[in-house]
Amino acid sequence: MTIKFTCPECGKNELGSVEQVILTYPITRISENGDLEYDTDRVIAGDGEVLAYSCMNCGYELKDEQGVSIHDCLQVPEWCKKNCPQE
Repeated sequence: MTIKFTCPECGKNELGSVEQVILTYPITRISENGDLEYDTDRVIAGDGEVLAYSCMNCGYELKDEQGVSIHDCLQVPEWCKKNCPQE
């Protein structure tokens, strides 16, 4: 069974994971005036952290019963079952 997300604010079905990720771009050139050129094809992604789960359309953020943003992916299915109509 697939659990459905329906935004309580706008009714859309577009749930997203808002994450903060460390990225490293290799520097390919340093000019005399200090401008840096980067190799954007060789980006190295580091560890990330989920900040929130939210509607991609309107930004509605999933929160627990205490009003705290949900960060744990294991809480998302339970939130959806409780707050979104399931067929």
